[in-house]
Amino acid sequence: MAGVNIGNVGLTFTRFLDGVVETLNHTSKARSLVRQEDKWTGSHIEGKIHTARSTSIGYVEDGGAFPVADKQDYQTYQATRKFTVGSVQITDGAMATAAKSPNVARDVVTSEVKGLMNNILKFENGFFFRDGTGTVATIANGHSTAADCPVDDARMLWDGGTYNMFNAALTSKDGDVVVSNVESALNADGNSLVNFTGALPATSADSDVLVWNGCVNRAVTGLDKLIGDSASTFQNIDVAAFPRYSSTVLSNSGTKRDLTPSLFRQMLAGIQQRSGSERPSDGLTVLCDSWQAINVEELYEGELRLTPESKVGGLAVAAFQSALGRVDIMVDTDCLHNTMFFCDFSKIYRAVQKQLGWRREGGSIFKRSDVSGMYTATAIEIAEMYIKERHTCGKITDLNDNKATAY
Repeated sequence: MAGVNIGNVGLTFTRFLDGVVETLNHTSKARSLVRQEDKWTGSHIEGKIHTARSTSIGYVEDGGAFPVADKQDYQTYQATRKFTVGSVQITDGAMATAAKSPNVARDVVTSEVKGLMNNILKFENGFFFRDGTGTVATIANGHSTAADCPVDDARMLWDGGTYNMFNAALTSKDGDVVVSNVESALNADGNSLVNFTGALPATSADSDVLVWNGCVNRAVTGLDKLIGDSASTFQNIDVAAFPRYSSTVLSNSGTKRDLTPSLFRQMLAGIQQRSGSERPSDGLTVLCDSWQAINVEELYEGELRLTPESKVGGLAVAAFQSALGRVDIMVDTDCLHNTMFFCDFSKIYRAVQKQLGWRREGGSIFKRSDVSGMYTATAIEIAEMYIKERHTCGKITDLNDNKATAY
């Protein structure tokens, strides 16, 4: 049509909305769950565990000999430290252009400084559930190209991040990959689909693992390692020689199976048999992801009854009660898939030598560069997780789930 319309008027301005829309899940519960803050100095933490009773006990006939004296056996467990670091760099131009004002959605200093701290907490929460190797994902069967590459878990694969690809044993590095993005939808096998920038390393293979850049065997020791029964050395103790220094683990040899009330009861019974206590003094918290929470709720769907007066359908199941005790279910979106951790958090400690904070110089967190027009701020924390009584905790692995998204 002739004349003026919305498309050709040429006199209008754009309306800009304040703030920034967040699409990222920043939830982090790790620090609030592990309430045992153990501040320390020195080379390492060391303690003793009781591994064997005296066997110089028995029955004899009248006038019989006393048994040969035996003794109590003890072993030394140890914990050290892990270093978490982060950095921010802002140019003079960015500071001037994106300073706090009505014309800026979020000032650059707040964006980067606060954003990095939130990122560190989310990073920490992701590794809170893992094994300390730095591994964040495993390449699934059927991978061929950098596009739509299937992995078992993409939640710690952040867009733009560089990751090291190793063989499953972490003894040989294939190369590095950069994440372009993670697709929301899953493939037919229930695996996440990741797009990498460029080609995959030539030696990449199914079952290779992706490790956070530069973090192989440097990550904090998470629940998957703290709560375990692997016949290897843990906290300086050879678990193969002292298998009592382990947790109750209900696995199914890698074959997925449904969650059942029987598995809850077996776990509670196992912890009671090993520890002699049906319920820790501070309570037993069960951590799982959202998909396992669905399975917990569906255990009791058959008991749901609706009447004409009903206003809400469904059950609010946040706990499981049996003659062996009660467990409280807590959802954490970073918990390992197909796994439920049964945690006595009174036995799990967070050993801290330096609290998370910015490294200041002259009262400021930013250090000016006299070589180029930029400022740099760095943050560090020195801390590690350790457990005193592994037998008070347990985990159920190899559980079926029905994930709906890679996120």
